[in-house]
Amino acid sequence: MADRGSPGVQSLERAIAILKSFSVAQPERGVGELSRELGLHKSTISRLMATLERGGLLDRDPYTQRYRLGVEILVLAAQVVGFLDVQRVARPFLKDLSTEVRESVNLVVLDVPTPGSGQSVQVVNLEQFVPPARQVKDIGRVGRRMSSHATAAGKVLLASLSPDFLREALPAQLRAFTPATITDRDRFLQELAVVRQQGYGLALEELEEGLNAVATPIYDHSGQVVAAISAAGPAYRVTPEMLPHLSDRLVQVAGDISQLLGYQQPDKNTQRMEE
Repeated sequence: MADRGSPGVQSLERAIAILKSFSVAQPERGVGELSRELGLHKSTISRLMATLERGGLLDRDPYTQRYRLGVEILVLAAQVVGFLDVQRVARPFLKDLSTEVRESVNLVVLDVPTPGSGQSVQVVNLEQFVPPARQVKDIGRVGRRMSSHATAAGKVLLASLSPDFLREALPAQLRAFTPATITDRDRFLQELAVVRQQGYGLALEELEEGLNAVATPIYDHSGQVVAAISAAGPAYRVTPEMLPHLSDRLVQVAGDISQLLGYQQPDKNTQRMEE
C-alpha cells in the first residue's frame, strides 16, 4: 500500500482498506493475514484494528483473536439504507405530484447535530422535482440545508420528536428570517403540537417572503417518521385557500410511500402524526 499524504490521511486510508477487506467469503480476518495482504507491519495493523474495535466497527473473538465487522457498521448502514429506500420509493411519487400540483415538490430529512456542538437543527433536501414552467428562485435545491423551524418540512420532522428533547435542542430565541418567522421557542412548541395533531405542517412566508409551503410526514415500517414531503411555491399561487386541498394530496401521497416502506396506518382514512 503506497504511503502518501499526512500520517492522519494514511491511517484513515489503511483503516478503510481493513474494513473493505471483510466480505461474505471472508467474514473473519486476522492481523497476520491482513499484514501480508496489505503490505503493512503487524503492529500497524494491530493498532488500527484495535482502534476500530474501540469504535464498535470491529469485534474480536476472545478465543481466536480474529476480527469480524462490529454492530456499529450495521447502525451506520441502516441509516444509509433507510435514506436510499425512502428516495427510491418516493422518487416516482414526487415526480408525479409535482406535475399534478405544478409546484416544487421536495423530499426532506432532519439533521440533528451532536448535543453541545452549538449547531442548529436543520433539514436537508434529498430530492426535488420542479415543473420547468415553475422554476422559482433556488429555495430547495438538492443538498441544501435550511433551518428546521422556518420550513414546513422542518416542522413536520421536529413534531415527531419529544417535546422534552426539543426544549433542550432548540434555543429559547429562534432566528428570524422574515417578520412571519416564529422566533419564540414556547410558541414554536405550541405550533408543533398543532402540526402533530393535524398531520401536516405549514410555513407561510416564514423562510422567504413570498414563499408558502406545506409538508407531511413519511413513516417507515416501525412507525417512525423518517422523512417529509413538501410542496412549495409563490404565495400568490400557493394561497391559504389552496392549502387544504394541497395538504390532503400530500397526506395521500405520503401515505402511499409509507405503505411501501412497510408502515401500517392505524386509520385508513387519515394519517395522524403520533403523539
